[in-house]
Amino acid sequence: MEKTMRKIALALSLISLLALSACGGKEDPIDAALKNAANGGGGGAAASGPARTATIKGKITFEGTPPTPKTITTTSDPGCKGNKFPDEAIVVSDGGLENVILYASGGDVTKQKYPVPTEVVTLSQEGCHYIPHALTIQTGQKLEVVNNDETAHNIHAWATVNAAFNLSQASKGVKDTRVFDKEEVLLPIRCDVHNWMNSFIGVFSHALHTTSKKGGAYELKVPPGTYTITAEHEKLGKQDMMVTVADNGSADLNFTFKAQ
Repeated sequence: MEKTMRKIALALSLISLLALSACGGKEDPIDAALKNAANGGGGGAAASGPARTATIKGKITFEGTPPTPKTITTTSDPGCKGNKFPDEAIVVSDGGLENVILYASGGDVTKQKYPVPTEVVTLSQEGCHYIPHALTIQTGQKLEVVNNDETAHNIHAWATVNAAFNLSQASKGVKDTRVFDKEEVLLPIRCDVHNWMNSFIGVFSHALHTTSKKGGAYELKVPPGTYTITAEHEKLGKQDMMVTVADNGSADLNFTFKAQ
């Protein structure tokens, strides 16, 4: 009797699975990408990555007289609440260049596999202004674009390697999530409603990337090894330098960009 009941239960389970398969259709590609990111970017849950026990740090110096940034006014849209802010194409503070995207490449990068981070990277629209101006993200990692303004925005990703997207966010509080599946530097984000709004993204297949902050300072945690470090800026181009850093060690690596 018990064996018969087990056979009946198994048969009912198979019927349920067949019914679900028959009802299913093609999955939306964006939903598929998001599920893939949640599972570690392909092939199950994310494993632990290589230990980043070494540090590369330094300063991005700006040499010469910094250009005077023009003031961007947003009075053309009342929803921007009259916000004013300086153009962020070249931001210099304490002699250092901000918003430079830095990333590692070379043999020691390709030797390791890095799991997709679970941390969500946020690009916020505040006062009709993108915050941050430059950011980095890993392939498969979630990017959340948020409208924090009392007006409509249109987020346009001018990707050439990844799939481009164009999102309308009609009101405050709207959020959209996207992922990138290929490396791409620099990937511009613009608003088709407010032509002064722009941001830049660096997309990488590994975790060894960052941006320069106030005073041009940056810090990058890496596994011990030898790397090429690239510093890339939207207006001033890019530079490469080699560095070797030991386990639990630290290496200073400074870049200088000159005024054009």
